This record gives sequence, structure tokens and C-alpha cells, in this order.
Amino acid sequence: MVDQPQQADPRSFVRRRAVPLLAAATLASVFVAAYFAGQTHALRQANLNASTAGSPSDLSSPSSPTLPPGWKLPTLEATASASSEKFSMATGFVSDRAEGLFVLDHNSGLLQCSVMYPRLGQFLGLFVVNVHDALGTGKGAEYMMMTGMVDMPSSNNNPLASSVVYVLNTTTGIYACYYIPFNRTMMNANKPQQGNLVLLATGSADPVVDRDAIR
Repeated sequence: MVDQPQQADPRSFVRRRAVPLLAAATLASVFVAAYFAGQTHALRQANLNASTAGSPSDLSSPSSPTLPPGWKLPTLEATASASSEKFSMATGFVSDRAEGLFVLDHNSGLLQCSVMYPRLGQFLGLFVVNVHDALGTGKGAEYMMMTGMVDMPSSNNNPLASSVVYVLNTTTGIYACYYIPFNRTMMNANKPQQGNLVLLATGSADPVVDRDAIR
């Protein structure tokens, strides 16, 4: 009787192949983990060195960007406004060193611009006007107010602030623009000043369109 050749066991063949593959995968995983661990350590060390070399303000704000020497982020100068049922408030620059605070009383129509002198820390400039004269008044009238920049000729006889103030009667849609006769020379001399806000122009948010004029 002839002996038949023994067939190889497929499972033993797979086991012999799997052992070297698993060993190679394990070594690759070790090398990859070591690489990333080294990169993480280097990054932490670089951040630590940068923080140590920075100023105290940099340490308190770790999220602030690191800029090249001689560079700095631009600053933002902005005005603000807010309104309630009885009052409206806004701020606006009257010069390169001073800011005006505008307060409008909706009931009386009195608009006041108070200017703080930066050297003294006191409100020594005051300019007023009654907006009812230009915008009218009525039961339940409400107002909105904001400021804007202006570049008009100024002189000692006709001083002007850097801002104008806009007031809108939301009931009628009529608005007015006032400028502030603010004197920078008096502020530099720490002298108080006061006067009236001057009406510059008026307009309407719902004008009557003259169709014949635009044809």
C-alpha cells in the first residue's frame, strides 16, 4: 500500500505567517509613538521658551498671537449708542484726546453733550439743544441717536468738534444732524466751556418722491 503525502495544515501556515507580521506591526507602532512623543515634547519646550521670553502680559494671555519684532496689532476705536424708553445715550470723539457723552431726554427733548477733560478728569464742557425744535414732538414720540465723524473747516472763530450727532424721531421719521462748537484751545488751557449744539441739516426717512424731477 502506497503512503499518500501528508497535506499541510492551512491553520499552521497562517500562524507561521501571522507571527512576523504582528511583530513588524508592533515595531512600527512603537516607532510612530516615539516620534510623536518627541514632537510633542519639542513643541511644549518651544512654547515654554517663548512664554519665558515674553512680558508678564504675554504670560497672562497665552492665547494671544506671537508677532515678529516690530509688529503690533491695530487698535480699534469705536463709538457706542444705546436707547431706552425715556433716554438715549451715545459717545463720540470731540478731539484726538477727548470724547463727548451725549444724553437725550425723550420727554423734554433736551440733548446734552458733556465733555470730560482728560488732564483733569472732570466734565468741563457742556453743549445743549432742544431737538423738539427741529424734529417736533407728540404723544408717544420716541427717538434714536448716534454719532458720526466730520471733517469740516475749523478756526478759532468757528471751532468744531470731530464728531456730529444724529437724532431720529422714530414716530415721524424726521432726523437732524448737529455739530459741536468745541474749542480745543480752551480744553488745553483747562478752561471750562459751554454753548449750544448747532443744527447742521435735517431730513426724512420717508421722503416724498417727486417723480417728475427724476424723469
